[in-house]
Amino acid sequence: MFHRRLTWFWALLCAATVLIVVRLLHIQVVQAAHYEQLAQRILTRPHRYLAAPRGSILDHHGRTLVSDQPCFTITMHYGVLAGRSEYLTGAARALRRRGYYPAETPLTEIVARLTQVEIPRTWRRLSELTGLSVAELHQRAAEVCARVDRIRAAVLRRSPGIRQIAEEDQLMPVLENVDSAVALPVRLELEEYPWLRVIPATRRVAHEADALVHVLGRLGAAGPAQIEADPYRTDELRRLRPQDLCGISGVEYLAEASLRGRRGRIVEEYDRQVRERLDPVAGQDVQLTIDLDLQHRVLELLEQAVRGSQYPAGGAAVVIDVATREVRALVSYPTYSYENYPAEYDRLARDAERLPLLFRAVQAEYPPGSICKAITLVGGLSDGVITPQTKIHCTGHLLPDDPNRFRCWIYNLSPGLTHDAVDDPEGQDGVRAVRNSCNIYFYKVGQKLGAERLCQWFARFGLGRSCGTGLIEEACGTVPTEEWLMRNAGRGHQAADAWNYAIGQGEVTVTPLQAANVAATIASGVWEPVRLAYDQTGHVFGTGPASVTSFDEESLGVLRRGMWAAVNEPGGTGRHARLDLEGYELCGKTGSAQTVPRPTAYRYVFEWPDGRRQEAVAYLEADAAAQFADPPVRCVGKHAVRRYPQLEEGERLPTHAWFIGYTQPAATPRGQRPAGPVYAISVIVEFAGGGGSVAAPVAKAIAEYLLGPAVIK
Repeated sequence: MFHRRLTWFWALLCAATVLIVVRLLHIQVVQAAHYEQLAQRILTRPHRYLAAPRGSILDHHGRTLVSDQPCFTITMHYGVLAGRSEYLTGAARALRRRGYYPAETPLTEIVARLTQVEIPRTWRRLSELTGLSVAELHQRAAEVCARVDRIRAAVLRRSPGIRQIAEEDQLMPVLENVDSAVALPVRLELEEYPWLRVIPATRRVAHEADALVHVLGRLGAAGPAQIEADPYRTDELRRLRPQDLCGISGVEYLAEASLRGRRGRIVEEYDRQVRERLDPVAGQDVQLTIDLDLQHRVLELLEQAVRGSQYPAGGAAVVIDVATREVRALVSYPTYSYENYPAEYDRLARDAERLPLLFRAVQAEYPPGSICKAITLVGGLSDGVITPQTKIHCTGHLLPDDPNRFRCWIYNLSPGLTHDAVDDPEGQDGVRAVRNSCNIYFYKVGQKLGAERLCQWFARFGLGRSCGTGLIEEACGTVPTEEWLMRNAGRGHQAADAWNYAIGQGEVTVTPLQAANVAATIASGVWEPVRLAYDQTGHVFGTGPASVTSFDEESLGVLRRGMWAAVNEPGGTGRHARLDLEGYELCGKTGSAQTVPRPTAYRYVFEWPDGRRQEAVAYLEADAAAQFADPPVRCVGKHAVRRYPQLEEGERLPTHAWFIGYTQPAATPRGQRPAGPVYAISVIVEFAGGGGSVAAPVAKAIAEYLLGPAVIK
C-alpha cells in the first residue's frame, strides 16, 4: 500500500514539474516577443512616426507635375481625444516621474488637474496659435475618434478577441498642412505635454498641371477598404494607417505602391532619450509618357472647339506615339483647378451640363458613329464578303419601301441626293466609301457580315476591353454581342443591329482612348496596349502584357487609301484636316454620332418605413433626399425630367463630332504602313454636329503642332 501511494506521489510530482516546464517554455519562447513588446511599452513612449515624402510625378521630359513640399502635422494622443482614463493615468504617472508634480501627489489628483486645467489649456492655446476656434478643434478631434471607432468595429468583425487596436495607443493628426510659422510656436509652447507632438510632414503640390488634373488623380484618407487591400499591410513602416493619405484616382492610385515611401520611426524612453531612430525613405518618382506642352496645347484647341459649338458641353482628345504606343496627350475638357478642388467640389459635382469631374478621355463611353466604318471595312475585306473592287450603289436609303429610315447622310441633306449622283454612278468601292463615308455601302457590308461577326471585329480592334493604362477610371466601352444583349436587353440580335453597328450606332460605345488606339492599329497593322507611366526602373504600369493582334495588310491598305483620300482629296469628309505642313500628311476618318441629350435633373421616388412614397427633383440623389425633413429609407425609382441640350418638339437628336487619324511622311506610298514620326489622334466634341467641320480642324492643329519644327521630339 505504501509503495502504491509513493508511486502516485512521484507521478503527481512529475506531472506538476512537466506542466511548470511547459508553461515556462510557452512564456519564454512562444510568447517571448509578446512580453518583450509589453516591456517596451512600459519603458518607452508611444512610437513617433515620421512621414515619408511621396514620390513626384513627372512628364515625358522629366518636368515635375506634382510633388511633396515640407509642412507639419499637429498630433494629439488618442487617449486625450477620447478621454481614456487609463491613458490619463499613465500620463499623470509620467509627469510625476519627470518632476512636474511632487512624488507624493496622488495620481487621481494629477488626473483631475490634467482633465480640468492642462488639457483645456492646451486646446485654448492651440486655438490662439492656429487661428481656429476651440469648437473647430474639438470637431476635428471628434472626427478622429469616429474614424478610429469605425476601424475598431471593422477589426473586431474579423478578430473578435482583440481588446485594443493600434490606433488607440497612437498620436493622431488634428491639424495637417501646417506651415513653419505656426508649427514652431506650437512646438515650443505645447510639446512639454506628452499628449501633443508637432511632426514633420509633407503636402501635395501641383506645378502648372491643371491641364492634367484628371490624369494625375487625387489623394484621400485611407479607409478600411484601402487598408485591407494594401499590399504592404504587414509592413509597419509602409502599410496604410487610417490617418494616411493614399492615391484614390488617376496616376496617384495607379502608382500608389511606388509613390508611397517608407515612414520613419522614433522610439523614446520616458526620459526622452532616443532609443531607436529610423529615418523615412522617400517614394519613387513616376514618369508619365505625356508631354506637358502638348497637353496644354491640345487643351487650348479643344476648349476653343467646345466653346464655339452650338451646345457647349465638353470633349476629349488623345495622342499616341504609334511606334511605342506611348500616350503623348490625354485631354479631357472641361478641367478644373488642382489646388481649389476641395473648396469647389460641391459646385463641380453638381455641374450636370459640363460634367467637369468626368475623365472623358478614358472614362466616357460614346457612340462611335462613322469612325466605326473603318473596322467594318477591314472586317468585310478580311472575311471575304467583299473585295477591294466590290462596288455598292448609294441609293440614299437602304430600305426601298421606307425612305425615312437607314438613310445616307448625304440623302439627309437633300432627299434624292446620293453618292452615285455626286461622285460615281457606277457605285462606291471601299476607298471611295471611306472617303465619302457612305452609309449605304457600310449598311450592306454590315448586313453581309452580320451583327455577331461585326462584334468580333470590334473586339479585335480593342473595343470592349481595357487599353492597358491600368487607370481605375478606364472604361471598356460596349461590344453588344448576342450574349451581352440577352443579359442587358433580354433579346438576341436582329437584322437592324448589323446595319446600326456597321456605322457605329446602336448599343456599341467606345472611349476616346480606344478610338485613338484604333487609329494606331490601322497605321501599324497591329493592336497592342498603350503605355502611360513608368517607374524609376523602367517598369510600365498597367494591366500587364497583353496579346498583340495582327491584321491583314491588304485589307488595311484599302482602308489607309480611303483615309488618305478622306483628308487629302477635294470633297473628302475630312478635308478640313488637310495639313498645311510640308513633308507630312494626315489620314483620317470623320464621324457624327447621334446621341440622346444627357440628363441634368431626375425625378426621384423615395420610400419610408410606413410605405409612404414621395417624389423630389434634383440632379443628385442626395440633394433630392435632403429636401425631406425625415430621411427616406431608400430610392425606389428615378427618371430624367430635364436634359441638355434641351430640344424642341420634333427636333433631330444632336450628334457628337468625331475624328480619328494618324500622321505619316508625305513620301509614304498610298496604303502602305507609314514609318518615321507617326502619331495617332482622336478628337471628340460633344453635341457639336459634323466631325468633318468641327473635330477635323482640331486634329489638324494638333498634328501641325506635333510635327512642326518648334516641337522637341
